[in-house]
Amino acid sequence: MKADSILTVCGMAAKNLSRHRVKTVITVTAIAVSVSLYIFMDAWLLGMNLDSRRNIVNYETGAAKIQGDAYFAREDELPMYESFRGWEPIARALEASGYRAAPRFVFTGTLYSRGGTAPMVMNAVDVEAETAMLRYADYVESGRMIRPGRQEIALGALVADKLRVGIPSRCSSEDLETDLVAAAQTPQDADFIRSLYVSWRSLGKSDGAWAPKESEAALDDRMALRPDVTAADRARLWDILASSGRNDVRVSTTIDAAALPDSIDAPRFERDLYESAGAETRADYDALYRLNPDTRSYELMPEGSFPGDGPARSRALRAMLDAGFPGAVVHVNQLIDAVVVGVVNAPNPAINGNMGWIPLDSLQDESGLMLDGAVTELLVRSATARDEALPGAFEAPETIRAAVDAALAKAGSAFPAGLSVRSWKDYVPDYFAASNGDQVSSRLMIFFLFVLSFIGIANTMLMAILERTKEIGMLRALGMTDRQLLFSYAFEATLIGVIGGAIGAVLGCLLNIPMVLVGVDYSGMTSALNGDIGYRVATFFRSAWNFPTVAYTFVGASILSGLVAIPPILRALSLPVTESLRFE
Repeated sequence: MKADSILTVCGMAAKNLSRHRVKTVITVTAIAVSVSLYIFMDAWLLGMNLDSRRNIVNYETGAAKIQGDAYFAREDELPMYESFRGWEPIARALEASGYRAAPRFVFTGTLYSRGGTAPMVMNAVDVEAETAMLRYADYVESGRMIRPGRQEIALGALVADKLRVGIPSRCSSEDLETDLVAAAQTPQDADFIRSLYVSWRSLGKSDGAWAPKESEAALDDRMALRPDVTAADRARLWDILASSGRNDVRVSTTIDAAALPDSIDAPRFERDLYESAGAETRADYDALYRLNPDTRSYELMPEGSFPGDGPARSRALRAMLDAGFPGAVVHVNQLIDAVVVGVVNAPNPAINGNMGWIPLDSLQDESGLMLDGAVTELLVRSATARDEALPGAFEAPETIRAAVDAALAKAGSAFPAGLSVRSWKDYVPDYFAASNGDQVSSRLMIFFLFVLSFIGIANTMLMAILERTKEIGMLRALGMTDRQLLFSYAFEATLIGVIGGAIGAVLGCLLNIPMVLVGVDYSGMTSALNGDIGYRVATFFRSAWNFPTVAYTFVGASILSGLVAIPPILRALSLPVTESLRFE
């Protein structure tokens, strides 16, 4: 079509919008709502995911971990016996290559205090290396961070409240007297403690929509720590409570050690081990065990019974562990007395849950876990990483491994067999499950809204064309081509999409402003679920600007609006001119 003809057709299409105002307004509104909701949900999900990923890397995992392959295969069980030693050369190689390394020994246990018990995941850490890499130590809200060489524990804020250790942010008036004031050694200390707490009602606060509901009587009886309490007052209160023994705790755990069984019942040996073993493993079993006909059991030969005894024992033990043979793991109950010296309230809810930290060097001997230098993992992060930046190519597992291999080769050693470097993404399946599920469900909902909107456009165009069938026939009789008519009505539908998309884009951006600046407070939900919500955001879920999505959504809505109008237009143009003129 020529330029003047295009302008004429476009002008006619624009006038047609005003001829069918009601249908146009309804369709524009549907598109605007769909576009604005899509922009809003996309920005919200993006914000939650960005915050969650930063919080995982900065508070939980670092950019990558070096772990034993056998440990990773059973990571949900946290198998102590799959720990490894000799990690120091790897740490030095990482530091020489521009990385930070932080060794950890992770174990489970039950923590007992005066006020309660709680199952725990304990992280035995190198305090200096850990605090240089991860940021949770910056969020010790009461007390202080643990120090090397001492049996001290730092706890997440949620579990500290359950165990009634540390400084409670709120309590009942009865607990204030019987639990806190009772810890005072002098009347002056008792009055000091009372002065730090006021009625919850007087603060005018709310628990939030997601928090469990309490009775009015309970709310009337609730006391809260004054918001203007100074750091010096917190420190004094902590010292008063600690001196009373309120923060003393005991960790009950089990030391799991791998060892060849001294004796194995014959049917069990033959069924569970020998039948499924390969030729080399069978040879090791034959060399190490002898059948005692009196007890009908296979008994372990004394150490040094034959040349190559040591390697054979290692291979046989590895085969038993790989086969999941329970007799190859010895369980020893252990009690560790410690004192809680700090409470962590970080932006990552997983940190605030049933999580604790204890110095790694305090667990090396018989009073701890008898680690003898073993660790379960080595956390890795770039020495120049910024907190707001997610791991890039330099922190990819293959890059880290190559750098460590090169550094170890210079030192005349090699990367130990059985260890691997894995990305942080391999350790947070719960987060990715929550994130992917929310993205699928949200986008599915928005997709149906778009479908309804575009069905509305098709319906609007169909009704408009049916009402104008005689008009279309007259225009065709006067010489207007089918191509011009098709362009006219498609352009009319596109204009509807442009107007609806523009309104929706503006509305979506306006909705995002408070979500980016303030967000929605989910602290009540994270507290009620003990931090276990999948996402790693403790308080406010905030959106993040995603301007490419705004542009793509606007353009997509405009183009799709024009496309869905084509079928009804072609249907009308398929009628002969004479039939169109007779159409009523």
